[in-house]
Amino acid sequence: MKRSLAVCFLMLAVPEPSFADDAKSKLAFFFDRCVSSGPDFERTSERAKVDQWPSMAQDLALTFTPMENPDALQGWIVSGGESESFQALVVSRAEIGGKILEGCTVALGEVDTAVFEKELVERADAISAGEEQGQDRVYKRYTASINGRSEAITLTLPLYAKGSDQIIASAVAEQQIEH
Repeated sequence: MKRSLAVCFLMLAVPEPSFADDAKSKLAFFFDRCVSSGPDFERTSERAKVDQWPSMAQDLALTFTPMENPDALQGWIVSGGESESFQALVVSRAEIGGKILEGCTVALGEVDTAVFEKELVERADAISAGEEQGQDRVYKRYTASINGRSEAITLTLPLYAKGSDQIIASAVAEQQIEH
């Protein structure tokens, strides 16, 4: 009996991994790769080569992009496996209405979605642009102006969050050509 109580007290004293901290680090991954400088197909492709991210199958990458029939599409599995939670990144480019748009999407596992969303809204100064509810997902749309560039941000969240969920976050913006 004493041993059981001691084990219980020890378990309470040992800090568990914080999903809130993990959500903030996963938001940083999304924000740094997709939002802070806007989606950039070429820059992200070069980063993937340098960091040697394993490529993702085109048909799987297509399921993550918010654009229908993109002209260019690439995806990578950034992390995952037994010791790491899943992280994937997909970039896309499409011409829509005479404008070239670029998209950047991350798929993340084991995220506290409430913390992720709250931190994103604060960090990007994002404004709600509506939401839709599917059978088991909620699609929340935001707009943000980052460094003078308008971005459309979409979060695909579980309808009933458990605190450690899967999330898909996308940013889409008009392509910027650097001179």
